[in-house]
Amino acid sequence: MTIMDLLSDQNRISEREEKILSASFDLFTTHGIEDVSMETIAEKTKTSSEELYRMFTSKPMLTVRIATWAWQKRMEDVLPSLLKPKYTNAKGYEQLEVIFSLFVKLYEKNTEFLRYIYLFDSYAVKEQIPKASMVQYEAVILLVKQIISEAIEKGISDGSINEKYTKYGELLYFTLMHTFFSAAQKLSLSGKMLDMDSKMNGSIQLTLLSNILLEGLK
Repeated sequence: MTIMDLLSDQNRISEREEKILSASFDLFTTHGIEDVSMETIAEKTKTSSEELYRMFTSKPMLTVRIATWAWQKRMEDVLPSLLKPKYTNAKGYEQLEVIFSLFVKLYEKNTEFLRYIYLFDSYAVKEQIPKASMVQYEAVILLVKQIISEAIEKGISDGSINEKYTKYGELLYFTLMHTFFSAAQKLSLSGKMLDMDSKMNGSIQLTLLSNILLEGLK
């Protein structure tokens, strides 16, 4: 999937499907995927159960479609800034700084997205959703991976990222993103659960983490 493919696919979503995906997303992030039935979604969206199953086949397939749609929406938000000369002409390290700052903004403005992806990952494993059903979802994730990996490769090539990381290849990408994304999800899930949580600003924590990770790449 290319950037243009992603935007084109997003534009093909009907108003009806958008409404169902949005409402289902809200229900799942609020109540958890396990506790929301297809019947509840049908009632919420004023859709018959028959139509809902005709559109999405099953609840697991609906959750996959929502995950794909949610990632596409977030990518649609940030892609314009990654296509500007200020980004494309920057050194690899500077591109990574931009990418990490975008993830901090994602946490600030779309904590529900981070929460949903966490819930979906757990649900997909439990329900053993077939890999064949996750092709479109994986394509969007691979686009994210491509953008970040290209920044890393460019940084190593232009000298802004230490060449010692060359030998790690894709492992460097996974280490960086698993660390950062997991922290963002943790903060989006726990919120202000404990008294000490209310004293800790999540955005500042993520910015600090991104600075630590980026500093290690120099």
